[in-house]
Order: sequence, then C-alpha cells, then structure tokens
Amino acid sequence: MKTKITKVVALFTTLAIIFSCTEDMEYRDTAVSPVNQLYEPISGKSVELVASATASLFFEWEAAKAEDSGSPLYEIVFDKEGGNFSNPLYKVLSDNNGARNYATISHKTLNKIGAAAGLNSGETGTIIWTVIASRGLSTAMSNVSHKLTITRMLGFAEVPSQLFLTGEATEGGSDISQAVPCSSPEQETFEIFTRLKGGKSYKLVDKTNDNANYFYIDGNRIVEGEGETTVEKDGIYRITMDFSIASVSIQEVKSVGVFFCPSNKVIFELSYKGNGIFEGEGKVTFKQESWGKDQRYKLLMSYSDKDMYWGTLNDVDSSPNGAGQEDSYYFIKEYGINEGSEPQWNHKWKFDNQFDGSMTKVTVKFNGANYTHFVSLGDGVSPEEPETTPKNLFLTGEASEGGNDISKAVQYNKLGEGIFEIFTRLQGGKTYKMASSQEADAKFFYIEDGEIKSGDGITTVEKDGIYRIKVDFSNKSVITKEIKSMGLWHCWDRNVLLDLPYIGNGVFEGTGTISPSNNSNNDNRYKLLMVYADDSELIWGTKNDTDVVPGANPDPSYFYIMETNDNAEAGQWERKWKFNDGIIGNNTKVRVIFTGENYTHSIEPVN
Repeated sequence: MKTKITKVVALFTTLAIIFSCTEDMEYRDTAVSPVNQLYEPISGKSVELVASATASLFFEWEAAKAEDSGSPLYEIVFDKEGGNFSNPLYKVLSDNNGARNYATISHKTLNKIGAAAGLNSGETGTIIWTVIASRGLSTAMSNVSHKLTITRMLGFAEVPSQLFLTGEATEGGSDISQAVPCSSPEQETFEIFTRLKGGKSYKLVDKTNDNANYFYIDGNRIVEGEGETTVEKDGIYRITMDFSIASVSIQEVKSVGVFFCPSNKVIFELSYKGNGIFEGEGKVTFKQESWGKDQRYKLLMSYSDKDMYWGTLNDVDSSPNGAGQEDSYYFIKEYGINEGSEPQWNHKWKFDNQFDGSMTKVTVKFNGANYTHFVSLGDGVSPEEPETTPKNLFLTGEASEGGNDISKAVQYNKLGEGIFEIFTRLQGGKTYKMASSQEADAKFFYIEDGEIKSGDGITTVEKDGIYRIKVDFSNKSVITKEIKSMGLWHCWDRNVLLDLPYIGNGVFEGTGTISPSNNSNNDNRYKLLMVYADDSELIWGTKNDTDVVPGANPDPSYFYIMETNDNAEAGQWERKWKFNDGIIGNNTKVRVIFTGENYTHSIEPVN
C-alpha cells in the first residue's frame, strides 16, 4: 500500500511541473517593473567629498514590483552628465547585496566615480545616476535619473600602505630595489629625513620592484604618475607627505644638536650618517647647583627658516635607569621653540650619571615606527648594554592575584633563558604589568600588540578569567590564552570524571568521587584535560611515560606533568598515569600545580 501511495505522489508532482511550464515547454522569466521615483539624494545635490573611512552618501528610491510578488534586486548606475547609461562609469549593488531599495555609498567610492568621469583631484563636476531593478534574468532600468555634483578629494582614494624614495638624487640611487623607505608617523601620512642631491631627480614608489605604482611631487602637491622632482641644492631634507589631502611639506635640515638645558645652548652637533640617522660626540659636564648636579638635556633642530626642539615623547622626569636602546624612555617628539611656560626646561631627559665629565655619543634615529635616540660613551667606548632580559619575572598590578603591592607580586615559572610562563587569575578591565623583582627598584615590562615592551606601561584583559601567559624575551613574543576548564580525564571512559577549579597561585584542585560510567574491568588509567576559551583542548600527561601504579611511596617525579601534542581521543592511551587501588569509587582530592621547576599533580583519597 505504501508503494502505491508513493507512486501516486510522484505522478502528481510530475504533472505539476509539466503544467507549470508553458505549452511549448519554454521557461518564461518573471517580469519586473522599472523604478519610477528616485528619492535621495535629490537631483542637483552638491557634495564635497572628504577623506574619511566613515564618510558616505545615502541613496534611496521607490521599490520596484516583480510579477511573482518576489523581491527585486537593485543596482545603482552612474554616468557622465549627458550620458544614457549604455556604457556606465560605475555600478554599485544596493545594501544587503542588492536586496534593499537604498544604498550607502562611501565617499571613497564616489571619488573613484568622479575620477572615472574625468574629474581631477579637488575638481568639481556633475555625474548622473539611476537604478536598474532585476528579477531573475529580467531587468528594468528606471526612466528617471538624478544629477549629483561632487567635488573630488584633494587626496587619494587609495593610499599606499608603504612609500619609498628612489632616483638619482636619493641615497639609494636609481636602483629601485635600493629605494629608501619612508616612516608613517600618522595614518595616510609618510615622512622621511634623507640626503638629496641638488639638480638631480627623485620620485616616490609604493614597492621596490617593477610592479610599483609611481608618484611625484609638484610644488606642494602629490601627483600620481611617473613625473620627477628635484631640489635646488645638496642637503638634508625632511619631506612630509599627507595623502589624505595630497599635500607635501619639504624642509631643509641645517643642523641637529644636543641642547643642554642648564646652559641653554647646544653643546655639540650631530652629523648626518644616512638612513635618517644623526650622530655625534662631545664632552658632557653636569652643572653643579646648590641642590645637586643638573643633567637635563634635549635636542635642537635648525631648519632653513626656524628652530624646533625634539624632546621626550612621554614627558619622563628621571634618568634612564638602565633603559635599553629600544625603550620608550628615549622616544622623541617635536616641540615649538617657545612652547610652554618654560621652553628651556620642558620635555627634557636626564643624562645617566656615568656621562658626567665624559666624552658622550648621542645617536638620533628618524626612521622606523618610533623616532628615538640613544646615549652611549664616546671615543669608541660604549657603556655596558642595559639588561633587557630579566633573570626572574613577576606579575603585579590591580588585575593580578597579588594586587598593586609589588612585594606580593606573583612569580612566573622560568622555562628557559628569557622564557617565562604563568597560570593565574586576572580581573577584566583592570591593569597589570611585569616586574624583574618584588623590590621597589624593579625594572618593569608590559604587553603591547602582542609584544613585550620595556617600561612602565600597563596591560589589560577584557574579562575576568584564568589565563596562561607565556613570554619569550628572545623574540619579545607573548602568548595569552584564557582557560575555560581543567579536569581529570579517564582513558577508558574517555571523559572528564572530576572538574578541577582554579584555587589560586597556579593551582587547580577538585574533590569528588571518581566513578567511570563504563569501566567493568576497573581500568585505572588517567590523564588531565585543559580546555581553553576557544574550546581547543590540551592533554597534560606524564613527563616520564610511566606504566605502573605509583604505590605507597612514589618518587615525586612520577607525578610530573607535561603538555602533549595528542588530543584526547587520538592519544587515548599515551602518557597516562594509573590510580592506586582504592581510588575509583571513593572520595578523592586531585590537585594540579603549575608552579616551580616541574609542573606536577597529586591524587589522594579523602576520608
């Protein structure tokens, strides 16, 4: 009976398909009506385009109708004024992949359309737009269109991600593979301090190979194309290029010197060495005052038309205290010569005591992510490089288990030279940092963009949790992973039989009855399972690959643990321990300890 019903249903389904087609068996697509009204922007609207990632213009029109009552899709089409859209400049799907009768179009896209219409940067012109509705293979163009007047950005819609100088006038010469890189102190802005040869040409490229896009400087504007630029005379120049407004500033650097604040003058000059680096030596003698010796200094740069100070980016008011060359203590920033109420003393550093009365070398680097400088002993003698890799590491701060009292800072486990790890609780939204000791004179470190930084910066996590943090000073890397759970995993049962909550100081501990659900032969093999917040799993197994029960007086190394590459299922029987008799079915306490030279655990019955 069931077979007959199935055949009848199949027959009616076939008939329905046949009669849904036309008599000549040709498929007919669903018709769609054209859009009859355009709402926004009104015809004749004028828009000045701006270089902002969030700047946009809203377009809206009357909904079209489809013959099958379905929802049409829409495209906005643009053309030159006087065009008929037969060869449009540009097409844009409406919002929600064409499903909405409106669209939000960025100024960046409109700027491209203006360029396609023949408008130059900063030029004003008129384009027209309309809407095409479609349903299946059927399309209908609106019989109305609107005018839109736009003023193109002075800058570029597509800003290069990097920029280089090349050409006969440059330090790298005409070989593009030796092009000199620019820094990018701000978004869409590039800058370079470099030597240029007078009367010879240079240009800008975004790559150091044959696929490069070219730009050149025309007066105070950046222009795309293979033009060339010259300077009148040999010199050291600071060139600042803002692609958001296509503007350029070129300043000749006449000199850079070490400005000693107590003397209110430059005590020695720095020579340009190439690649944005200035360096020089001179004798530094601190000024004796009634309260002690004054050792404050900054830098003075003289351009062809003005002087400017370069002082501390972070407004420190101390000596370097062992800060290394890459430390943010030495980062520099430009200030006006008369800026502030006491320009002679503002934004200064302090020389370390070892430089008093000594020949001193100062190196200033105008390249890389941060402009910076460094001070060392002159006459070919350099001071001992400050220690940047601590012998020990501690966690302190409001977010940490020890709070802000550095004497209670929580110690990391040392895995190797410069490699440390900690399992700890952190409070979300509150700050922590790393310290080289639990003493008041500790050197501090913090995490920024996944890297270890030296200095008194701070770090946060988004939410409360238990975290595993591993830092490696050899490559300044940091790995932070939130731990969701820890448990005792039974090999035969293939399941966590006892949860081990975190109780503090790197210890997870739980108490309960260990009762496998499928263990008729009382199998006593087990491991430990850690689950991270992203649901990835990590098996911790025996460090010594034992295959015996621990007995009454086991060697402590029996319980040592190590992480394995096996997941819970694939490594079901590898690197396991065994329970002593009397554990299964009875109340048991399990403790996992992530501190000390060897991570370990314990398991014992509880009366």
